[in-house]
Amino acid sequence: MKILAVFFLAAMLLAPSCRRWENPATSMVSADKSVAVLILNPSVYTMQEVRVRGKVWEIKTTEEPAESTIFKLADSDGNYITVVWEKELFFSEGNIVEAAGLFDSNFISSENRFDPKLTAQTIEVLKGD
Repeated sequence: MKILAVFFLAAMLLAPSCRRWENPATSMVSADKSVAVLILNPSVYTMQEVRVRGKVWEIKTTEEPAESTIFKLADSDGNYITVVWEKELFFSEGNIVEAAGLFDSNFISSENRFDPKLTAQTIEVLKGD
């Protein structure tokens, strides 16, 4: 009987700490980062949601594997990351934007460098061209 009472007491104490699982891609709070920080520390931020500001350059539309827009998001020093946007294009080259989404950085061994990429979930135009 005492074991059963201890079990129920433990269950009642631990129950409030048990939470429903949430998808990290939709529930994480974005961390504000600069382009330079992401480039200098790619492995630290890989597979984390980040928010970054910069200027849009070299917009390209691709069809593979799905229709998307790819562009460079550059800081004032010319450092840039590649951003993938899979929604309707409403900004243009030269705009200052804030992009938030999942950051990834793969190492390209043939070029001996990292390829920093942000798959944007949201983009907000801060300043037009």
